[in-house]
Amino acid sequence: MANFKDKEDLILEKIIDNLKERFTGNIISIYGIGSYFDDSLPSDWIKKDLDLIVIVRSLKSIPKPDWTEVRYEKKKFDDYEVWLAFNTIDAYQDKEKFEKQSFSNYEWSLLDLKIPDNSILLYGEDIRVQLPDISKIKFDFDDILARSFYHFDNSFKEAIESKNIKESMREFTKGTFKFGFYLCIYFDKSFSTTSIRAIANKIEELTEKNILDKIVLNSIKESILFRRTNKVSESYIKLRNNFLLSIFSLIGKGKLHRKMNFNELISFLENTFRGLKYMIKFTKNLKKKYFSLRTETE
Repeated sequence: MANFKDKEDLILEKIIDNLKERFTGNIISIYGIGSYFDDSLPSDWIKKDLDLIVIVRSLKSIPKPDWTEVRYEKKKFDDYEVWLAFNTIDAYQDKEKFEKQSFSNYEWSLLDLKIPDNSILLYGEDIRVQLPDISKIKFDFDDILARSFYHFDNSFKEAIESKNIKESMREFTKGTFKFGFYLCIYFDKSFSTTSIRAIANKIEELTEKNILDKIVLNSIKESILFRRTNKVSESYIKLRNNFLLSIFSLIGKGKLHRKMNFNELISFLENTFRGLKYMIKFTKNLKKKYFSLRTETE
């Protein structure tokens, strides 16, 4: 079990003690994932999300909302957004079962727990040896791309509905890092880390090899800057729009796992998480502008 020393660790200890008290005898292990537990990040990294994976013997005693079978808890603890995801070893051994019991991408989640550098055991038994071999893992690129777009849609939503630019920027960075991961695993089949620093380094390598253009790398760097300072060095709206244009260009030219024209991309967005309305609107406006410019030059 991890040792708790600092104030932040005492918060973590309270959360774990509460879990042990409520689910005595049912918890096999508790893992920490994400940036909060990533020691490779700079010391000034702003850590607001605390994500824990709780492996249990049975989900029957774990409360759930009426609208889903997924067992999870989301709560505010001091300045942290705490996410507790409950699951079983069986689910990690069966993708179909996992997808019924979790909101997360299966392959990403498997990498998080299987690779020691991607997570930290906080309590209980280390179950990594019981998880499937990742050497033959087959990524669902559609799903990871959709999750990137989900955060970009939230970015638009926060800016338009809530007028919360900082939260909009946070959502943008989440989408940027997820899309960065997508690029890493697509262009390098051996890539197996979920660390933001490793993703940034791989994107820089792909840029130097002229596989990606500098817009992608710049967006990753600006996202990292924001996570350290709550600021970006250029217009955020311009940064976001240019990054999305770069993604659409890659998709339109067939340089990623699938090629989509505007209509196909809009259809993809319409069928992602019950419809990403802000991304759909952005894409439709872009399509209208593109065809207008093409008509003027013909």
